[in-house]
This record gives sequence, C-alpha cells and structure tokens, in this order.
Amino acid sequence: MPETMTIDLKGEICPDPLIQAQEAMKNASSGDIYIIVVDYPLAVENIARWAESEGDDVRVEQMGSEWNIRITKA
Repeated sequence: MPETMTIDLKGEICPDPLIQAQEAMKNASSGDIYIIVVDYPLAVENIARWAESEGDDVRVEQMGSEWNIRITKA
C-alpha cells in the first residue's frame, strides 16, 4: 500500500532541500507520495527538475510564500 509522507523543509536553502528530498526518497516504493514543503523558490525548481528526471510525477502548488511539491514515485 502506498505511503504518503510530508517533509517540511521551510527555512532551508539550496542545496539542502534537494539533498534532503533525495535522501528521504531513496527507499521509496512505486506509488509512494512525498509532499515536500519549501519556502525557497530555487528549491522548488531544483527538486521538481530532479524528480522529473527520475521519472516521478510532480505537481507544484504555491500557497502564499510556501510551495507544496507533491512527488509520486514512479
């Protein structure tokens, strides 16, 4: 059964959010959903680009000064 995990990376600046997202998803199974919350615009681009390059489904939602990056593991 797929898991849903939220990772709060607000206050972190690059490259830390990308590194932490990669580490968290290292053992993810297909269908697992990770919601990564960031408030640093460059982190949105870097994490989304990386996840897409891995073949994962990525959806980004901006909520004020924060973003939710929803990644579904391929």
